Amino acid sequence: MIIPEHGRTLTQEEWRPVIDEMLASSHIILSTHENSDGDGLGSQVALSLVLKALGKEVVILNPSEVPPNYMFLREIHEIRLFRDHDEESIQEFFLADLLIVLDANLHDRVGKLWPHVEFAREAGRLRMLCIDHHLEPEDFTDVTVCETYVSSTGELVCDLITAMEQHTGRHLLTTDVASALYTAIMTDTGSFRFSKTSPYTYRLAGMLVDKGADPEMIYDRIYNSLTPESLQLLGLSLTNIKIVDHGLISWLFISQEMLDQTGSKLFDTDLIIRYLLSVPTVRVAVLLVEMQDGRTKVSFRSRGKIWVNRLANHYGGGGHMNAAGCLLRMSAEKAKMVILDDVRKFTFEHINA
Repeated sequence: MIIPEHGRTLTQEEWRPVIDEMLASSHIILSTHENSDGDGLGSQVALSLVLKALGKEVVILNPSEVPPNYMFLREIHEIRLFRDHDEESIQEFFLADLLIVLDANLHDRVGKLWPHVEFAREAGRLRMLCIDHHLEPEDFTDVTVCETYVSSTGELVCDLITAMEQHTGRHLLTTDVASALYTAIMTDTGSFRFSKTSPYTYRLAGMLVDKGADPEMIYDRIYNSLTPESLQLLGLSLTNIKIVDHGLISWLFISQEMLDQTGSKLFDTDLIIRYLLSVPTVRVAVLLVEMQDGRTKVSFRSRGKIWVNRLANHYGGGGHMNAAGCLLRMSAEKAKMVILDDVRKFTFEHINA
C-alpha cells in the first residue's frame, strides 16, 4: 500500500505496480462507491477512456445509479448499474481479470457488488486495484494507492494518466478525458475552495482546460440541473432543519415519506447538506436520510479541526476530516437518537480540547 507524505505526487516508479496490473489485463471493470459523486464518476470515465485507447475491454459497473446532474458523463462513456439478480452483471466479474475501485478505500463502500467480487476472486483470476484519497484506507485489494492529502481521486488519476503517457509513449489525455477529470477535481474541491485545494490542484485544472475541458459547461450541467422534484425536496427540507446547542450543531432528517411526497430519489439529498453548514456558528452538520431498505444514510460535515471521519469510522464509514458518512443498519428513529447523542459528545469534546 502506497501512502505518500503531504506535498508531493507519486513518481512514475511508484505508479509502476498499478500500470503493470492494467497493461497485463485484457478485461477490466471499474467501480466506485454507493451513491456515486463527481469524483468517482469522473475518475472512472477518464480512466476507462484511457484503457480503451490502449486496447483493453472496459466496463464501468456501479452499485447505484448515476445522479441526473452527472448524466453528461454517460454521454462520454456508458456507465452501467449493477443489479443483484441480473446474470449479465454478475457474469462480468467472472469474465474480468482486473477490478479497479476508485474513490473508495473500504470494501463495503461498493455495497451489493462486494459478495460477487469476493466469490469471483475465490473462484477465478480476478485481481483488484484501489485508487483513492480518503483517510484510513483498508487493505482489501492486491494493489492500493491512497494519497490522503490530495484534493480528489481525480487528481490522482490525472497523475496516473501522465505516468501512463510516459510509460507507453502514447497521447492519452484527450478532451473527453480532460472533461471527466475536471469534473472529478472541481466537484471534490467544492469548486476549488476546500482546504486540500493546493497550488498544484489549480495548475492541474488549468492544464485540463488547455486540453479542452469546458469549465462553464461542466459547472452548469452539475449545479444548474436540479429537477423539479429535487427543488421541492429542498424547500421541504429547509423548513425542517434543526439548529441546536447554542448554534453549534445543525441537523436534518429526510424521511421516505418526504422523498415520496416530492417524487425525489436518494441522490436528490446530496446537495442539501451544504445548507446545514451555512450558518456561521455551526461547527458540525448532520444529515440523516431514511432509505427504502431500512438502513439510514448519515452524512457529516464540520468546520475547523473537527475530524468527523472519526465519527463515521465508529459506524463503519469513512471520509475526510471535514466531510464523511456512513450507512447504519438501524431504523431512522433509533439512528436519530444514537447519532445525535454521539455528535453532541463528540462536538463538545473537540471544542473544549
